[in-house]
Amino acid sequence: MSRMLLESILELVFTCATAESGEEAISYCEANLPDLVLLDMNMPDISGLDVCSALKASPETNHIPVIFVTSTMDIESENACWEVGASDFVMKPVNASTLTHRIKTHLQNKLRTEFLKMMTFHDQLTGLYNRMYLTNEIPLLIKQVARDKGTVGAIMIDIDYFKLFNDTYGHLEGDICLQKVAQIVSDTVKRPKDAVIRFGGEEFLVVLPYIDHQGTKLVAHQLVEAVAKARIPHGKGIENRVSISAGFAVWKATDVVEDDVAALIEDADISLFEAKELGRNQAKG
Repeated sequence: MSRMLLESILELVFTCATAESGEEAISYCEANLPDLVLLDMNMPDISGLDVCSALKASPETNHIPVIFVTSTMDIESENACWEVGASDFVMKPVNASTLTHRIKTHLQNKLRTEFLKMMTFHDQLTGLYNRMYLTNEIPLLIKQVARDKGTVGAIMIDIDYFKLFNDTYGHLEGDICLQKVAQIVSDTVKRPKDAVIRFGGEEFLVVLPYIDHQGTKLVAHQLVEAVAKARIPHGKGIENRVSISAGFAVWKATDVVEDDVAALIEDADISLFEAKELGRNQAKG
């Protein structure tokens, strides 16, 4: 009855889905990543506090705001909600207007936070991750791979003769070229945890967790082939089209943690230099 009542109040403004138990709610959130969760403290299997704790413990769902809707709200219960990471709570019986406005407020705050995160960690021209993301987030990813005793691959990419492209077609066309190459690289690197970063100018960095040397080599060659296949015109480029050179390296994640990610990037950069020395439009590592 509570679920039906809440859904009837909210479905005119929001798209709603309901779950019959705490376990079902956790599974749904992991599979669908809703924008906000309304949660009762008392449920038939596990408590709402346990559900909230589980959501906040997972990297995939910890950003989702949780509002408790409950009739149990003494000081102890109220403090328990804050301690497990709740964003707010609403008392039963529910005032429809209050609930709707509180949800709107939390959704707006979530959108602002996501926008600021996007502006902080993404390059404005290409939409790829930026150096701030490399500095702040990639080390955390590599530490996770290190805990699992895995390896990390890095691919450094440089657009061949890009200065000549800008000199020939102008910087606005150069920006369009960067966007096209960035999209090709992003489309080619498909695993969810892989990261494509605009390293600077016409250079891109691809970080590949949980991958071996052969897998990194395959991705590097696929990137070179994908850009060549796009046949972006470049009158002073190789075969009159835009091409890239790539250098790659693969390290144990524990070694990256010990020596810093810059050492892995430098190793890949040395291979990039080799690829350029050998004629460009190829991958080496």
